[in-house]
Amino acid sequence: MKQLSFVILATVFSLHVLGQTKLSPEQQKQIIEKVNKSSSSTTSLECEFTQTKSMKLLSKEMLSKGIMYFKQPNKLRWQYTSPYDYTFILNGDKVKLKSAKSTKDIDVQGNKMFRQITGIILNSITGGGLKSSSDFTVEIYQAGNLYFAKLYPKKKELKQIYNVIEIHFNPTLTMVSSVKMVEKTGDATIVKLNNVKTNKPIEEKWFDVR
Repeated sequence: MKQLSFVILATVFSLHVLGQTKLSPEQQKQIIEKVNKSSSSTTSLECEFTQTKSMKLLSKEMLSKGIMYFKQPNKLRWQYTSPYDYTFILNGDKVKLKSAKSTKDIDVQGNKMFRQITGIILNSITGGGLKSSSDFTVEIYQAGNLYFAKLYPKKKELKQIYNVIEIHFNPTLTMVSSVKMVEKTGDATIVKLNNVKTNKPIEEKWFDVR
């Protein structure tokens, strides 16, 4: 499951920030409200991404690239194009994992861990999960004119995998720019979103799980 979790969440991103300041509760509330307002108005999202995986046991980082399509409320296509071809498709409660050699279908509702992980993916992309106090303890920080959120898992299953998830936003707080996931092992995955297009028509074929 941990290996599968990495494949997915490496689906679902940050630079080490100096001079960061933790915001007061009132300031955090204002930032969260602004982010949620923006995420609720995002009906679709299309972008390219770069993913960097660093592991304590390896001196060299692993770099992957791909494309992503997202459509409200719960449709996602996360496709690696380099250095290998691998696709994760979420459509409601159904998930399809595709590689050059195999295809696997999963019922999200039948797997509690998978359901939590797919929720993290969607919330990370939109930034709309900052109010989910039952899942995470959320802290908001400022570094210059940039803001980012640190999410500390509360639930046992996720705490066994992750120490913290960082969600970084663009200066206007209208878009997630990157996500960093730090595992209990010390390994870290950073995903950066590039060439982002929002609220554009996206064909349903990209979310086909049949």
